[in-house]
Amino acid sequence: MRLLVCLISLALALTPGLARGEEGFYDAMPFFLQVTQEERREDVSPDSSIVRVYPDTQNDQIDADMRALVDELVETNRERLPLRAKLAEACLDVGPYISRTGTSWMSFLTVARVAANREQLWVDYDARVYDVETGERILLTDVFAPDSPAWALLSQAVREQLTAAFPQEEPDAAALDALCRPEALQGAAFTLGAARLMLTYRADALYPGKNTLLHVVLYYPQVRPYMTPRAQAQTDNSRFRMVALTYDDGGARSYTMNVLSRLRLGAAGATFFVVGTNIAQNHDTLCRQQDAGFSVQSHGYYHIYSYDMDVQDAFDWKQRFAEELSAVTGVPPTLMRAPGGIDDFYVENGIGYPLIHWSLSSADSGNDAYAHIANRVIYSVEDGDIVLMHDINKGAYRYTQSIVNALNARGFLCVTVQELFADAGTPLMDDQVYYGAGPAVEK
Repeated sequence: MRLLVCLISLALALTPGLARGEEGFYDAMPFFLQVTQEERREDVSPDSSIVRVYPDTQNDQIDADMRALVDELVETNRERLPLRAKLAEACLDVGPYISRTGTSWMSFLTVARVAANREQLWVDYDARVYDVETGERILLTDVFAPDSPAWALLSQAVREQLTAAFPQEEPDAAALDALCRPEALQGAAFTLGAARLMLTYRADALYPGKNTLLHVVLYYPQVRPYMTPRAQAQTDNSRFRMVALTYDDGGARSYTMNVLSRLRLGAAGATFFVVGTNIAQNHDTLCRQQDAGFSVQSHGYYHIYSYDMDVQDAFDWKQRFAEELSAVTGVPPTLMRAPGGIDDFYVENGIGYPLIHWSLSSADSGNDAYAHIANRVIYSVEDGDIVLMHDINKGAYRYTQSIVNALNARGFLCVTVQELFADAGTPLMDDQVYYGAGPAVEK
């Protein structure tokens, strides 16, 4: 029966005017990229729990493999879960963050994280790519031929990006050298998204005691010329509309965690513009965002409007933000959203970040009309939009879920800001303002 449904859906997808809109965009998510996830919670003690997330794709064997993987990671890491916690519940959370590309390739970055008392205590992971249509596991050697120049490019990127992590520390040189060798790269854990190839490593392999994941990212314009023909076809996402969901003013503890859970269930990426004063109380939240491959960026150290700010303070706070965030996640910010969207001050004084504005506001500030917020985005969003939302809204998870589900059904891909602009071929330049995936706005 499933085979019959697959054939019917594939036929519909190839029928002009049914799966694609008049402009060539999909009107619905391609059949083999449709996926849902189920979250199950197990209370282990009054202060601790285990969360498992199981994907449901269009391939039963992939579902069985992923279910077995999630269960294996739970059992492997169960003993690390504290049974008591003082400040915040202890949790072992295991589940995949899913990304899509092409017509049938789906990636699963499955993260097993142990957190308690607002700190991430441990992280483990698995990364794999499948062709959902055939059930085949896709390896990096399927993406690049053995003699491809891409391997040298990957080696350079791994060395540069992992060395840049945790700027106050030096990586283990021998361990880094080992990761950069051709045989290590060919077997590296990776995922493919809407516009990026991402290699994932445990931070403690290079920086002892660091309980996060580090990602080495190359965007498709850098590597697609070196891909195999099959991989080139499966990384052509020109028929998808793309949108960057962005959240301001966090981290916000449980509010942000709830948003992260809904994004995971909906296989959606996002960008979080964090306020620096919130870093200290949100180490576990920030680590979860980093581990998932979301983009964590600056919303200023203090949420102060620029007309109340001294220029030297702005640069001092920029440095302070970068030091505090990178000490937790390993990665300093590369983008900024000005508090209040008041960009002129930062442009005129050369703050040194691309300034990310927005093209569509959800109007969620101080608003508890959650259905109205969701509908405002769902019925107004266009390809290339940057959507402004706030994870300090206690109902953000509700309208996030509604928005993501609706956009998935319409064939949108929800991506990070960096992916949005990489896909558009628009470089992000310091001290320029960006409202959507078009050219910078001169100020």
